[in-house]
Amino acid sequence: MAVQSDILASDAQQEMSRREFLNYAWLASLGFITAQSAVLTYQFAMPRLGPGEFGGPVDIGMIEALPGVGAPPEPFAKAKFWWVMSATGARAIYKVCTHLGCIYQWKQEEFKFVCPCHGSQFEREGKYIFGPAGRSLDRLVVRVYDSSGKMVAETPPDGGPVKIPAGSRIVVETGMKILGAVHG
Repeated sequence: MAVQSDILASDAQQEMSRREFLNYAWLASLGFITAQSAVLTYQFAMPRLGPGEFGGPVDIGMIEALPGVGAPPEPFAKAKFWWVMSATGARAIYKVCTHLGCIYQWKQEEFKFVCPCHGSQFEREGKYIFGPAGRSLDRLVVRVYDSSGKMVAETPPDGGPVKIPAGSRIVVETGMKILGAVHG
C-alpha cells in the first residue's frame, strides 16, 4: 500500500508536458477568438440610430420653420423622407420608390416626383400617376406636439394628411411606415 500511495503522490507532483501545455494554449486561444467574434457580430447586428437619423423619431422643429402650403417638398436626406405641406395637412413621404427601391426626385418644372431609374411618377402628395410602381408612395407617421409636450395630432392609419396647429413641434417617426395605396 505504501508503494501505491508514493506513486500517486509522485504523479500529482509531475509537471505538465509540452503537449498538454500546447493543448491548453490552443483551447484558450480558440475561446478568446470565439468570444471576440461573438461580440463583434453582436455589435454589427445592432442598429446605430443617432438623433435625427432614419429608423427612429426625427424632430424636425416647429411648424413655422417648415415650408408652407404650396411650397416645393422639402427633402430630409438623413432621415429619408420628403416633407409635403398642402391645404389638407402635412405628410412625410418615404424617399424610396415603391417599384424597386430607387431614390426618386422632385421635379419642380413638372410638379411631381419622378423615379429616374424606371420612370414611375407620383403626385406631390405621393399618389401614383404613371409607371411600373405597384402602389402610391409610402408615408411615415407624423406626430404633432404642443408647447407642453403633449401629442395633439398624429397621421391617420391610412396615411392621410395630418392637420398641424400653429406653434406645434413636429416629430416624424421614421421607423413607422404606412404602405401606399395599391393602384389598378
